[in-house]
Amino acid sequence: MPSTDSKRDYYEVLGVDRIATRDQIKHAYRQLALKYHPDKSQDPDAAARFRELAEAYAVLSDDMKRKEYDTTGHAGVSERWSTDDLMRDFKFGDFFGGRFGDLSGMFGDLFGRRMRPGAGASRGADLHYDVELTLEEAACGGEREIQLARSEPCTDCGGSGAKVGTKPLSCPDCRGSGQKQDMKMRKDVWLVTLTTCARCQGRGQIVESPCSACQGSGYRFVPHTLNVKVPPGIDDGMIIRLPGQGEVNANGGPSGDLHISPHIRRHSTFERHGADLYMVQSVTFPDAALGKTMCVTGLSGETLHVTIPAGTQSGTALRLNGKGMPKVGEKEKGDLFVVVEVRTPTELSDRERTLLQELAKLHQSA
Repeated sequence: MPSTDSKRDYYEVLGVDRIATRDQIKHAYRQLALKYHPDKSQDPDAAARFRELAEAYAVLSDDMKRKEYDTTGHAGVSERWSTDDLMRDFKFGDFFGGRFGDLSGMFGDLFGRRMRPGAGASRGADLHYDVELTLEEAACGGEREIQLARSEPCTDCGGSGAKVGTKPLSCPDCRGSGQKQDMKMRKDVWLVTLTTCARCQGRGQIVESPCSACQGSGYRFVPHTLNVKVPPGIDDGMIIRLPGQGEVNANGGPSGDLHISPHIRRHSTFERHGADLYMVQSVTFPDAALGKTMCVTGLSGETLHVTIPAGTQSGTALRLNGKGMPKVGEKEKGDLFVVVEVRTPTELSDRERTLLQELAKLHQSA
């Protein structure tokens, strides 16, 4: 926090006297904060005034912090709380009724550091879903129907977790803050340690009579059916992101996202490398030696003609341009490589054996 020597009295900052009620302090802060909001005010010192007002209100609006300030002044407050501590549970967006949106991020910047956003501004958890596709399905793309269950506020209790007709109570251990403070004096300095309240698990509330439908959690798993657009050419390692289709936020913030991971099944004929496909085509020794035009079946079932030049060696890859997989987001396709495998016969007829022997003699005499 800034030096206490340069700080103005918090009551003076807000323009109230020391016996002002909480409502009077709130009203004074609201009027001044609206006047000096950096996005609205033309005053060159607006940001500094706004920061000063926020710190003053954060202290004087909290009974414990106000008592400490009345007793020890700025020095005592600075020893016990950092700026982050003072602003941690202050929901600025809620205070102004949403007129300026979520101000927690702006306050973090004004104080020279990024503070933890309020619970209402956080996102719900992201969900992950694995979908299995054939190579043909990955090539064609299109819509795929998936089913998943995600948690949503319980309709019986409205998400409170409390039995119908009852309400959650403020946690008596942490007084609704969700945190416990442990203060120790070391070398004339108060050390404050904040820990999550064990009784309410950081929620700030406890449910004495839990809702029977959700067992007090406030949420129930609800099945959903979604139609997912699969882009042509999708591959392992890619992610399809559906914004807002993840878990809801417990405090009214935006929902998380749904991340869909495709897994492509191994194909019996084709091997994929990016947008290119590879297949093995067996040919006889005479065809490899003399050359031949052969027919192969592409991934889509179409008949493709491939020319095997005379003298082709085993392992040669013959390219068919544009006959591979689509490239995601592009009009082009990869290539299909036909890998030639020269087949050596294992059983020969007498005639075949005689002809091969004659061919061998020709090579020996050449």
